[in-house]
Amino acid sequence: MEESMKMTNDRLERTPKMTKTTDHLAAWSNLSGTLFALGSRGALAIVMTFAVSLLIASPAIAQSGTNIQIDISQDLEQELEDVAQEVQEALDEIGVETGINIHINDDDHESRPKLGVYLSDMDFEDAYKMRYPHAHGVLVNGTVNNGAADKAGIIEDDIIMFFDGSKVRYEDHLVRLIRSKNYGDQVNVVFWRDEAIDSTVATFVAPEKKVKDGQLKMTDKDKKSKKRKNSRGYGGGGFTPMLVQDEFVDVASLMTELGLSSTPFRDEGIVLWGGSGQGYVGNGWFLGGFGNGGALSKTVTVPDGTSSVERDITYAMGFGGLTIEKRLAPFSFMTLGGGVGLGGGGIDLSVTQRDGEFTWVGLGDELLTTKSTSVNFSKNYAIVHPRASVMLKLTSWMRLKAEYGYVYGYAFTDGWKTTLGGQSLDEKQSSYELVGSPDTELQASTLSLGLWFGF
Repeated sequence: MEESMKMTNDRLERTPKMTKTTDHLAAWSNLSGTLFALGSRGALAIVMTFAVSLLIASPAIAQSGTNIQIDISQDLEQELEDVAQEVQEALDEIGVETGINIHINDDDHESRPKLGVYLSDMDFEDAYKMRYPHAHGVLVNGTVNNGAADKAGIIEDDIIMFFDGSKVRYEDHLVRLIRSKNYGDQVNVVFWRDEAIDSTVATFVAPEKKVKDGQLKMTDKDKKSKKRKNSRGYGGGGFTPMLVQDEFVDVASLMTELGLSSTPFRDEGIVLWGGSGQGYVGNGWFLGGFGNGGALSKTVTVPDGTSSVERDITYAMGFGGLTIEKRLAPFSFMTLGGGVGLGGGGIDLSVTQRDGEFTWVGLGDELLTTKSTSVNFSKNYAIVHPRASVMLKLTSWMRLKAEYGYVYGYAFTDGWKTTLGGQSLDEKQSSYELVGSPDTELQASTLSLGLWFGF
């Protein structure tokens, strides 16, 4: 482009004379028709070019000093080349009609050396103004900064007379002479300046292929592809039963006092049923909630002198709250997570004692003498539940979630609270602290396994 594009500055008087003025409008009509036909094919290319131009001109990018890389696919790159080729063909037709040669592309430009000059053919008026007595040569309208001509000392208004021993006849002739050289070649250039002949040596140096700070670099997608990150999910929920592994020593002792010869607890702990859900909030973090609860019951007959009473004893435990979790996705089929649950919970022991049956007749007297009653023992906690989880992909919308954690319970009060049923139906129940009750700690490991829907 440097050797062949014409300057349209203050040298309008040096423009070659038009030889076929009657066909100018037809020629420019051919160009407009070609550009219109290219509009549908090159719309995407034009938009990309305009966007890149805006980025280059942006002061924010110019001052940031960062490298910006834009990946252009092979299809788009080929599209740009096709558009440029068709526009060049239209411009070539104009050149035939008008005598003005305009080149916008340079095939295989990376392998061809450049002199780094803007040229135009000489005419009689140019030769007269510069006192140039010869009938050959090409006028230099300008040079490219740090180009081969600039480094060789060639300046604007010089007339190149000989190039590597060959007489320069016109612009295209010089362009062909330049293109016949290779990078690394040194050529002797004879030129006319200030009514005298001078000479210099121009060296064709291959351009450095590097990206300076702030430049935009377009790379082939196949040469440099961005690594695709595994998804950490966007949110979901599921049924996640939880095994709480605790010995429940204080609760078992209380059950023994109530008449149970053996507790309903298993050695491995108690299973709490429930679930949890989470939503993505950015940067791998998820917020959500959880809730789990379970109960165990057992009935015992307690002797009371000559008679006996039955006691239904139910142990319940549950907690819930909010969760915050950080997820990592080292593999496409697996997601790892770590976080903490914050909330509240408690344990509850309910006892219902039945003393015979009530009859319709004489109900009032039976209520005064009955030994039927209910009592409730409870202890509440603030819960901190650190946990780690792994989710294995089953389908695109379902995972198998396994979680291990450790629950810490901080009691709001010392001892246990007790609520007793009154001796009459309309008596208000009252709660008070069970005297001598232990400060039961809640610290236990937890295991959870269940299905997680969504992701």
